[in-house]
Amino acid sequence: MKSGFVARGAVVLLPVILLSSSAVAAVSGKPAMAQKAAVTESADQCVHCHKSLGGRQAAIVDQWSGSVHALNGRRCNTCHKGNDAVNDAGLAKSRESGFAGKPSRKENPLFCGRSECHDTALQQFKKSPHYDSVMKKGAPSCMSCHGDHGIQRSSVNIISDKTCSGCHSVDYSRQIISSIFSIEKDLEFIETNLRFLESKRADVQNELSQMEKIKSLFHQIVHVFSREEIQFTKKVVDLEITSLKNDVLMKVDVSRRMDIIYIITIIACFIIVFGLAFYVFWMLSRRPRR
Repeated sequence: MKSGFVARGAVVLLPVILLSSSAVAAVSGKPAMAQKAAVTESADQCVHCHKSLGGRQAAIVDQWSGSVHALNGRRCNTCHKGNDAVNDAGLAKSRESGFAGKPSRKENPLFCGRSECHDTALQQFKKSPHYDSVMKKGAPSCMSCHGDHGIQRSSVNIISDKTCSGCHSVDYSRQIISSIFSIEKDLEFIETNLRFLESKRADVQNELSQMEKIKSLFHQIVHVFSREEIQFTKKVVDLEITSLKNDVLMKVDVSRRMDIIYIITIIACFIIVFGLAFYVFWMLSRRPRR
């Protein structure tokens, strides 16, 4: 008799347990992801060799280690080609390996803007007055803002009054930097909200596509650096950002409201099921024993 009572109780409590699991899943957000298998790569002999040389050659490795290239898994031969799997300088830099040494200052934009690397940025940069200056004087080039081995991602943090005021007035330099800073902050805000929506499995494909379009226009501003181009493109970017920000914030608001409704529904269902379970137990306890 006792075992039958326990069995009936277990059947009644099962929905409660299932609802509790649903509530936990709602709070945790994402399902557990399988861990990626570790990827083994061959040692970068360029790095080992340069470190062993010390001085400036070792300093190059330290600069590269903190670069966006290193963070994204780009090794020495991504830019310089050559064979980084052999511990022999002659073989690593042989003609057969396609080794490309240090580019001249005038060659720098073409070196960075190869088709497999930053071709789009190069095409934008060619429209800039800076490109003509590079062809004549070797500066300002990609390295002037991004660095040579310690390459930094496109960001307002890589330019300053000091960077620009060598050729431009301080007021003009600050005006440009302020415009770029404002756009970048808006893009970071939108990206944060897009990541939130993706975590909620929301459909944001249109917003992501629009974001890429805005980023392309933004990169055009920072690479072309023509006063007229900046003024015109910034107006377009501002309009696009306003539109995208409104769309994203509306979806974020809907998503958060749905979260609240979902949690309230779970709690209400939990209360109802718990109440039914309590009622069943109460009724069973009142039944006369045989």
